[in-house]
Amino acid sequence: MTLRSMIARFAHDRDGAVLPLVGIVSLALVGATGFGIDAARLMLLHSSLQRAIDAGALSTVARLDEATIDAQLRKFTVANFADGQIGATLDSLTWSISGDKKTLTVDATASAPATLMTILGIKTINTSAHSVIERSTSGLELALVLDNTGSMAGSNLTSLKTASNTLVNTLFGDKSVAENLYVGIVPFSQAVNIGKANTGWLKSGSLDALDWGPTTWAGCVEAHNSSADDVSDAVPSDKPLTPYYWEDSSGNDWVTVNNKGKKTYDSTLNESNGPNKNCPAEVTRLTPAKSKVLSAISSMKAVGNTHINVGAVWGWRMLSPKWRGLWGGDMATYKLPLDYYTPQMNKAAVIMTDGENTMSSSVYSAYGWLEDKKLGTSSSSAAVTELNNRLSKVCTAMKNAGVIIYTIAFDNPDTATQNLMRSCASQNAFYFNSPTTTALQNAFKQIGDSLSNLRVSK
Repeated sequence: MTLRSMIARFAHDRDGAVLPLVGIVSLALVGATGFGIDAARLMLLHSSLQRAIDAGALSTVARLDEATIDAQLRKFTVANFADGQIGATLDSLTWSISGDKKTLTVDATASAPATLMTILGIKTINTSAHSVIERSTSGLELALVLDNTGSMAGSNLTSLKTASNTLVNTLFGDKSVAENLYVGIVPFSQAVNIGKANTGWLKSGSLDALDWGPTTWAGCVEAHNSSADDVSDAVPSDKPLTPYYWEDSSGNDWVTVNNKGKKTYDSTLNESNGPNKNCPAEVTRLTPAKSKVLSAISSMKAVGNTHINVGAVWGWRMLSPKWRGLWGGDMATYKLPLDYYTPQMNKAAVIMTDGENTMSSSVYSAYGWLEDKKLGTSSSSAAVTELNNRLSKVCTAMKNAGVIIYTIAFDNPDTATQNLMRSCASQNAFYFNSPTTTALQNAFKQIGDSLSNLRVSK
């Protein structure tokens, strides 16, 4: 006998005891129907709550900053909680972070008005949800290619150091030695200092052929004569380098020769006078040690003119796997640079300048003297155009190889340079026009946040 036939039978039964039973059964049927409806609403409520806290946790886990996490978590959770569907309310939201700051645990409760179950005295339906999100970081090789030219002297260089420290502290957090994070510094002026320990990268006998007086080679090198080599990541074994050497001249008097041919050298030969004039601070190889990076930033000095492309190409050479085994130090220890597109690894460069490329007839640079025509011309303006073209080629080659590029134009360089830096960046959002010190700080902070998010695998 079916339930429907039983009800029909009870409805026509004249026995007085049957009518109460019909009422009870009817009430049970209504309750069962109400239970089914509210059970479906409860499932919807739970699904909405779980989805909301998962989304909130995922949006927050990139940076587990206890000072802001509650506001961020609540913001994203509320935004994803579908309260309008069934009139639900988010009743509680709590969270905790593991001791190693890698795991975020979120708990929440929610409720909604019951429908037909109210006839059984049940006014609300309630649910809870639990989410555990583990923050796992992918690796990053980062080259900071930073303008150390003479125009950066004074407050500009101080601001750059402060901003760079902000980026480094954002990436490293409280870790003195980071996990799968390797940062290098490439200061540039009109040349780049590869480090005087790397004499094996130079053309055979090139140092011995030069008169260094009471000083020694500081580590700067010339650019390759071939334009194709100058914008490539060719290694020294294939393309050996020429040491940078500013000869004695009217603008760089560091040798006096008497009538008997005896040489007298200036008493203080340094980056301001002598064969190493305008040679910037030495590059700092990729390292996971925060103190080494901060020390390198502190040691930067402002000298010389501007060849942005020279800084950029050496930033690439620090990230190119062709150079694995050449740089030494921590790069040898960790077998860096890794191959492009190594799983869970990224390569990035930040290229910053405060001015346009320059090539002056009175200044020796990585391209020698302007009159040497190593840039294909003795015209200053045409030489600058060639420097700009080479920067574009280096940026394109880096991006094609898989390097993510951020660029910063600081202190209002000309429009052409701003456009050049914008086109060099991997995307428009990765270019920062920073006319003021405050804007420079914000640019480095945003880049630090962007790179931190890049390292988080959700």
